[in-house]
Amino acid sequence: METGNQHNWYVVYTVPNLERKIHLELEKQKIKAYLPMQRVIRQWSDRKKELQIPMFPSYVFVKTTEKLRSALYGIHGILKFVTFNGRPVMMSDDEISQIMQFENTIFKVDNNFIQGDDVIITNGPFTGLKGNLFCKHGKQRFEIILKSINQSLYLEVAANCLRKLV
Repeated sequence: METGNQHNWYVVYTVPNLERKIHLELEKQKIKAYLPMQRVIRQWSDRKKELQIPMFPSYVFVKTTEKLRSALYGIHGILKFVTFNGRPVMMSDDEISQIMQFENTIFKVDNNFIQGDDVIITNGPFTGLKGNLFCKHGKQRFEIILKSINQSLYLEVAANCLRKLV
C-alpha cells in the first residue's frame, strides 16, 4: 500500500524531445530521475552514426512521494503522469533495474527469422526474455513488452542469441 511519504518510481509523460532537459532540471532540483538511453546506429546515404536516444520517447521516470508529485507539474515540459485505471503508474526498483540492463548495448541483427516469430533470448544479459520479431526500415528487431508502462522496448539481437518459440 502506498503512503504519502513513501518514495516510488512514477512515469511522467513529457513534451516530445524535451526528455533530456526535463531530466536535467529534475536532477538540478535534487529529485531522483532516470532517463533510460539506448545506443543506436543510424544509416544515412553517406554515413553511419551512433546516437544516444531515449529508450522510451516522451517518458522520464521519477522517484518521488505521492505528496510531492503535483509540484512536478511546475517543471516546463512535464505534461502528465502516466496512469492506469485512474491511478498513477508506479514501477518497482526491480523493473527500473531491468531497464538499466538494456542501456548502452548495441545488438546485431541476422535475417534468419520471419516477421511475427515469437522468440526467446537464449544467450547474453537478457537470457530468458520473450518477445515478438517485427520489421522496421528493413531490419528485423526483437520487441520486448514492459507491461507496467504499456510500452515496448526495441532491441536488435543477433540471430544466434534467439530461438523460435513453438
